[in-house]
Amino acid sequence: MWFDYINNNDMKRIFKYVCLLPVVLFTMQVAMAQQAKTKKILVIGVDGIINTAIDYAATPGIDKITADASYSMNGYGGVPAYSSSGWSTMLTGVSADKHGVTINKSYTGNKFSQYPSVVNRIKSAASSIVVASVVRTPEINTLLNQAADHKFQYATDEEVYNKATELVKQADMGAVFVQFSSPAEVGQEVGFQLRQARYVIAIQKIDEYVAGLHAAIEARSTYANEDWNIFFASTHGGTESGVPQSTTPEEINVPVILSGGELDNKELVGTALAPREGADNILTINKASSGERTYVRVPIKGTALQGMNRFTIETWVKAGANTSDPSIIGDKNWDSGGLPGYTICRSGSTWKINIANQKSERYDIGSTKALEDGNWHHLAVTFDKTKTCAVYQDGVKVAESTLIYKDADNMASPYDYLCLAQDGTQTYGGGAPNWAGSFNEVRIWTDVLSTATIQKYMYLRNIENSDHPNLASLNLYLKMDDVRGTVVRDYSGKGNNGELVGTANERHPYYPIGLTDVSVNILSHLGIRADGTWGLEGSVLKSNVPYRLFKVNN
Repeated sequence: MWFDYINNNDMKRIFKYVCLLPVVLFTMQVAMAQQAKTKKILVIGVDGIINTAIDYAATPGIDKITADASYSMNGYGGVPAYSSSGWSTMLTGVSADKHGVTINKSYTGNKFSQYPSVVNRIKSAASSIVVASVVRTPEINTLLNQAADHKFQYATDEEVYNKATELVKQADMGAVFVQFSSPAEVGQEVGFQLRQARYVIAIQKIDEYVAGLHAAIEARSTYANEDWNIFFASTHGGTESGVPQSTTPEEINVPVILSGGELDNKELVGTALAPREGADNILTINKASSGERTYVRVPIKGTALQGMNRFTIETWVKAGANTSDPSIIGDKNWDSGGLPGYTICRSGSTWKINIANQKSERYDIGSTKALEDGNWHHLAVTFDKTKTCAVYQDGVKVAESTLIYKDADNMASPYDYLCLAQDGTQTYGGGAPNWAGSFNEVRIWTDVLSTATIQKYMYLRNIENSDHPNLASLNLYLKMDDVRGTVVRDYSGKGNNGELVGTANERHPYYPIGLTDVSVNILSHLGIRADGTWGLEGSVLKSNVPYRLFKVNN
């Protein structure tokens, strides 16, 4: 018979496919059923929930949506961290340098005609989707969500909750946008701190609202035939004093929770994610086991970066495991501190700058704060050859020295490269083979930035598009956002691109998720394709698998 000619391997393959057929058919049937469901969404924005609050407070309602979500409690809210700018970022899908809202409690200067709200985009692409917007701040409805079919503004969160609950029960409702503000109001009075009972209670009240809205959705008579996503995000955090500063980590880091069936069920951690085009990525330099050096080199011969008499160097770094005194950033031969040029280097568990002229007159000015504590730190050095050199860590001046250099002194190193994670020779062996750690936002200005300017702009991305007062003197700006290849692009406009040397490197997001991701995922869920010309900055977080039989927490 014909099957006598089939070998064992063929039989195994046939048996395998026959066994898989019911699973494939079942999967296709469920996937088709999923696709047939009507897409709907609830977006809850809350002003003033700090990134540690949900893990601390009793929040069963938020926990329930988090259990079926892609989320991070350390999402990126953006700079400046205000309610006005946060809502603008979340609804437009672009950061403040594009949408233009940078003043607290004001939407002056907005560019919403160029970067409209996601509500406007929904109504333009799919006018049949019924959209509601229930808010505390009237400008959200008049300037951002003006295209919504139903718009309401109330003085209290309770009124917002009651109306939103009524709306999500409405049979034809497709998308509901909700704003709660009481955590910010309480935080401004008593401080955004978990030891303040009023603040924690305000967050737990929000959780009750989340649970109530979720229950109202699940009680819909048509719920079985609907595919609801629930997005939850804080537009900004807050300081312990309650006084807004707009740029502190406590204000910028916010919880962002995108809950829905097509989203991966996991906590998003930057180090575990692939780098994303156009996102705020970082470059991590490791120490290769083989001893091969890994570093970035920037050609400086004949540029304003060689032999600088006035400069400010600033960068965000997260130190890895290091020994001895490897160079973090430098252009000199670090075998001797008296050789010309400079290096910012490891010094014990902290760091310093060493600088010398061609007459071997040297200075060593160091920080007193810990660098190797597992956290990100902003390092800055200002140098004015005939006046002073100052060292800053996290926006605070930690050391300063008066200099004796003269106008005629030559500060230039004989080497043609400025290096990150190495010195100017590219062969320094102290702490070999190179400094280990992560870089982000490396900037060199051929001018001395004031303390106030360093503090104001240290957290701001895309500095080349900002109103920075020293922009004309920006001669190197490595965002570290590159996702492939060896070119490390310079965004200063001076063309000083760097080159990544060595293989012991990693690229991944600085923040795993942010407010800019909310809009693009709203559109994705509703089946609306984002046009590349819109300039949206978010990323779609859908799973690459169309349907999974089993969902696993990891």
